[in-house]
Amino acid sequence: PRGDAGARAAIAAHHARRGAAPSPEHVVLTAGTSEGYAHLFRVLADPGDAVHVPTPGYPLFEHLAELEGVAALPYPLRAPKPGSARWRVDLDAFAASLGPASRAVVAIDPHNPTGSFVDPEDWASLRAIAHERGLAIVSDEVFADFACDGVAVPSGALAGAGDGPLHFVLSGASKVLALPQLKLAWIAVAGPPAARDEALARLEFAADAYLSVSPILARALPALLAERASIQAPLRARVARSRAALADALAGTRAELLPAEAGWCATVRVDGADEDALARDLVERDGVLVQPGALFDLEVRGAAHLVVSLLPEPARFDAGVAALRAAIARAPGGHR
Repeated sequence: PRGDAGARAAIAAHHARRGAAPSPEHVVLTAGTSEGYAHLFRVLADPGDAVHVPTPGYPLFEHLAELEGVAALPYPLRAPKPGSARWRVDLDAFAASLGPASRAVVAIDPHNPTGSFVDPEDWASLRAIAHERGLAIVSDEVFADFACDGVAVPSGALAGAGDGPLHFVLSGASKVLALPQLKLAWIAVAGPPAARDEALARLEFAADAYLSVSPILARALPALLAERASIQAPLRARVARSRAALADALAGTRAELLPAEAGWCATVRVDGADEDALARDLVERDGVLVQPGALFDLEVRGAAHLVVSLLPEPARFDAGVAALRAAIARAPGGHR
């Protein structure tokens, strides 16, 4: 029920690049990371319990938690200081949000949509708090392979697991291999042996109840992961090219491309603009889709935030960026 042994061995080797390789016996395959979250929420929490998720963040956790009868409680991330791309956990606010029903803390490493890696100091603090309060740590590392050029990738959650709290690391083929329709992901488990083995047994029970992972896809995974570099290289080049083109297009406008360390998207801040109106204008006038920052709880009074995909092919991306620049120029709220 944990999944094909060859696939789990290939996954363990894949994670070794971030500082620690789990044993293949400590890996469980899932049909996508959403299913991985669902398994973890039902294994770690009872109905009425809570998991803590970062905000801003991807608008999915609340729905997955709700389906399991679990509350997803936000903890805030602090925006980077000038000259930095690193968002930091507001540790005081996180600690204050904990209660007797708290069961786990979710960290996104690197974060979506901000593209920020979890700072090593924040990892140490989160582990200490989790250990003291009996919480599990869930680390989503699906974008870890897509650091921006020149960014030093910090060690992942597994590298610091040790004998502290239980750690669960999620990743999958949709991002690692750019194959979203493959529906193959995994959970790597680390922590104190007794607690780790109990968690693995419960995950195995959940996986066995659904048997949702295709054995054919699982057996193909080692060969696909062996081609990871050739799959990722053109994608990384396109993302870097798009980010540079977006920065060039926004130069001289009242918009700012926020710095990022990783990921496939970019966040644009537009001072004085109405976020929803700007996004609607782009769709209705130019057929260009951007995501309002409010969808990610990325809200700052007096500014609009737009999340832009960096994946479209260059000609289409450049046309969209030109439309974005024009929309910013005609949007009410002032000009530079």
